[in-house]
Amino acid sequence: MSNGCICCTLREDLLVQIGKLASEGRFDYLLIESTGISEPLPIAETFTFRDEVGQSLSDIARLDTMVTVVDAFNFLRDYGSEDLLATRGEALGEEDDRTVVDLLIEQIEFCDVLILNKTDLINSNDLAQLEGMLASLNPRALIVHSEMGQVPSNTVLNTGFFDFDAAANAPGWLATLRSEKISESDTYGIGSFVYRARRPFHPRRWWDLICREWPGVVRSKGYFWLATRPDFVGSWSQAGAVSHHGRVGT
Repeated sequence: MSNGCICCTLREDLLVQIGKLASEGRFDYLLIESTGISEPLPIAETFTFRDEVGQSLSDIARLDTMVTVVDAFNFLRDYGSEDLLATRGEALGEEDDRTVVDLLIEQIEFCDVLILNKTDLINSNDLAQLEGMLASLNPRALIVHSEMGQVPSNTVLNTGFFDFDAAANAPGWLATLRSEKISESDTYGIGSFVYRARRPFHPRRWWDLICREWPGVVRSKGYFWLATRPDFVGSWSQAGAVSHHGRVGT
């Protein structure tokens, strides 16, 4: 395959190459390892893309499982980082302004299996904390421990786990909004709640709040309303040390 991004420039190339492999009738399964800076949602959407003659990957292949590998040894440090991907030399290009945490969230929230690798390099307390965080971010994902990347093949191959609608609605914060119980989070001492109110936020108090650290807060997301801007609808998203906010409507 030519060089490029699997979720955009390689869509047609991927369709052609998988079509060739399927036509040979020699293979039962195809495992695709994308770059570590790929976002899984666009990759899954590639299977719905149709070329100029109307052919799609879903016509010749079934998307079986989305797997994300988590570096257990470095995850907690990376999750608390404010680094941009560009700072670490991992950006897709000059206009790629994603942070490391943005990417971690995308890859964890949209997957069927989470492989927790390097578990032999951390202690039991850190492992329990990490498992709790991952379970709260994606309560439907199967968490598999591994050392040196060794995992049972039946946990990642031919599982039949992938369901686009379920994956798109997998994030723990969505489950909380729907008032669904996330027992895994309770097991590891990580809780969640939904704040709803018709009373707007005081702008100065809201600003002071979002400008300071929130120790122990893994993930928060939602909309807000300011008393001084009654026609303003703001969006809020936070993961680890990184947060985003802005206007989304009126």
